[in-house]
Amino acid sequence: PADAHGGFVALAATLGQRTAELHLALARRTGDPAFDPEPTSAADATALQTHAQAEVDTTLALLQQRLGQLSDPVREQAQQLLSLREALHAAVAASVPAQGGGLKTRYHGDYHLGQVLVSGNDFVIIDFEGEPARDFEERRAKASPLRDVAGMLRSFNYARWTALRRVAQNAEEAARLDAAVRDWERVTRDAFLSAYTGTLAGAAEAVPADAGLLRLFEIEKALYELRYELNNRNDWVEVPLHGLLALVAPNHSTAR
Repeated sequence: PADAHGGFVALAATLGQRTAELHLALARRTGDPAFDPEPTSAADATALQTHAQAEVDTTLALLQQRLGQLSDPVREQAQQLLSLREALHAAVAASVPAQGGGLKTRYHGDYHLGQVLVSGNDFVIIDFEGEPARDFEERRAKASPLRDVAGMLRSFNYARWTALRRVAQNAEEAARLDAAVRDWERVTRDAFLSAYTGTLAGAAEAVPADAGLLRLFEIEKALYELRYELNNRNDWVEVPLHGLLALVAPNHSTAR
């Protein structure tokens, strides 16, 4: 219904605004070196690219190893991603700024829909301990807050797939509903990003909103998700697979 559609857009915009406000608060200088923002350097950019390229190789190696455990349709998507190894590496290389720039700050670190509580028509952000799998120093390290943005965008994608799986009773129904859930994800993503960048515009704190870095962090997050699903939930492997294919080869087939 149109009213529900508009409500989702408004909520996504509010979440984007609150996310930007969180990042602006974390970018303020208070004199506490554990929290004060720092400029990113060329060395940071090099380390970022090295880490991301290694994640590509590690993830694709695991995917190749687990091909035999996947259903036929998912295996076909997996083989398509494996054939795009060079495209993945190229996407990473093209997304990292060569000379650094912008700020690195403290950030949420494990940001997704499960970390926000709806309060009326607003949100309360919770659970700032970072990813539990990372050690304490990693969780305290400063980085681009766009990692949080990428995490939320990937969470929208998981929400789309979760809704489709819960409602569709068979493959035919899933195919029929696919356009609707795709549209939901698109408008939700657009509203969130528009409000996020709009809130940052003109702020005194130089929080970056670089599209290339955001794409890189979405790729990294989807690679992490793919490794997690391969190790824990084979029936969810198709979700990060589709996410990666959409990021690297937007025109790929999504037939299920």
